[in-house]
Amino acid sequence: MNEIDISEKVKRAIKFGLPALLLLSVAVASIVWYALYGTGDLVVRDARVSSSMVGARVRVAGTVSEVLVKDGDAVKAGDVIARIKVNVTEEQLKQLQQTVELTQKNLDQLKQGITVRTPRVVSAPASAGASAGEVERARSRMERMNQLYEMGAVSAVKRDEAAAAYQAAVAASSASASYDSNVVYDTTVQAASPEVIKKAELQLRQAQAALERAKGNAAATEITAPVDGTVYIGELAEGMEVQAGQVLANVGNSDSMWIEAYLEPEQQDSVRLGQVADYYVDRKKYEGLVMEINQPVEDEQQEAAGNTEGSYGEAASGKLVVRISISPEDVSGMKIGENAEVRFLKKG
Repeated sequence: MNEIDISEKVKRAIKFGLPALLLLSVAVASIVWYALYGTGDLVVRDARVSSSMVGARVRVAGTVSEVLVKDGDAVKAGDVIARIKVNVTEEQLKQLQQTVELTQKNLDQLKQGITVRTPRVVSAPASAGASAGEVERARSRMERMNQLYEMGAVSAVKRDEAAAAYQAAVAASSASASYDSNVVYDTTVQAASPEVIKKAELQLRQAQAALERAKGNAAATEITAPVDGTVYIGELAEGMEVQAGQVLANVGNSDSMWIEAYLEPEQQDSVRLGQVADYYVDRKKYEGLVMEINQPVEDEQQEAAGNTEGSYGEAASGKLVVRISISPEDVSGMKIGENAEVRFLKKG
């Protein structure tokens, strides 16, 4: 049996087949490229899944004692993000409670009236004349202090000092006279003025409010997620000092998501509101409509925004920010912050 030499055929196949295969590959790639990008459509690879951000705020001043989530974790509304050690001690609560009790007692006494014992000298030996004068002067001073206290012009301490001085003068007068039958005490109750009572009531309300506020602060030790979504804690860390009202973390709201694409300003004429856009997330194709076109934000404006509630993704300084809708049925397959590629279909 004769052997057939096919070496020449193999050489010709190699010589002409490989270039043909290469040309075919180029042709196929060109067709694919044209189908995707050669139709005049604008393709943007600088895009991501974004959402509205809801701030988890601190209700009281204190120190972060524990952080329970990591950046990018999925959370449900009410989940604990962090715990705070508040700046309210048991001793401070006790002092505020005592203040409330004292102001309540002072108000009750004012409403009952001020009891005043006024001495009246019936008769006294000649040797007691000087002591009787001192008693009268002390009595006058005590009455004056009572009047000033009702007006709010002097403190209760001054009033009590005058009363004590009067009692001492009476005691000295009684001792010098050697018998007590010469001094008669008239007891009267003086009503406090409405202005003094009103002021005492205000002081009581203020003391009660301070106590309740401190109790509430002591109980507000947990920071919880305000909505379902993805949490972004930023610089949150244990030992961090925080103030009441401060945004401690942001949660990307899973009920309000969109695709956010960043374009150069000169590309603005390539997009319009309501325009159809295809986008790819994790190599899966979706379709949406352009719902917002926002002008570029400069670095200074971005920094001025600070750690506040807003939207996730607005960080491309100098870029046109275009938002594309996401169908509700597609949301579950996406994660906030995930990269995306967008193709804005040619205007037609």
